[in-house]
Amino acid sequence: MREPSPLPVFGKLGVKASVAVVASPVASAGIVARLRDLLATHGGMALKLSVIAWTILVLGTVFFMLQG
Repeated sequence: MREPSPLPVFGKLGVKASVAVVASPVASAGIVARLRDLLATHGGMALKLSVIAWTILVLGTVFFMLQG
């Protein structure tokens, strides 16, 4: 199993000891397994869409507060 590459960190807080990751199959049924698979395949897109939705929500709230 290949370990993921370390993320770039800055400062003393980013220095941590490496932790061995052991993958074990989990038998989960129902919607939890489907959501986990969906996020594993489309996690980046889900993050981008949630950031866009949050930004539109904040801007819309500010717009309506300034109107009334």
